[in-house]
Amino acid sequence: MAEVIDLHRRAGAQQKEQREQAQRRAGAVAAALSCGLCPRRCAHCGLAIEDVPAAASLAPYPFCGPCLEEYLAYQRRQQGQTQPEAYWHSQAWVEMWRAWLAHMRAGEQFRRSPEFLRLMAENQD
Repeated sequence: MAEVIDLHRRAGAQQKEQREQAQRRAGAVAAALSCGLCPRRCAHCGLAIEDVPAAASLAPYPFCGPCLEEYLAYQRRQQGQTQPEAYWHSQAWVEMWRAWLAHMRAGEQFRRSPEFLRLMAENQD
């Protein structure tokens, strides 16, 4: 009986660790999503964009030249172009673009949500 375990102190330490872990996770989410779309990086492939392509105004996100061409090909396909422009422009390619665009829209919606704005306010440095 020489060792008495203080359960209140142990519970308090566990709660403190859980709060700190939640704060680290919140900070990581805030940091990852706050950058969202860097205008100097391609939103699709992540490469640095040195020269903004002339047709960039036709795209909802910053794209490098090759990704912009692929996006525009996807747009033409969506507008009814039946003949693929390249052999890899398959139905799977169309679905990849559709899913990627849906993912980007979901991220935009989350970044505008009151919960994310609160998260950002709590994690401002």
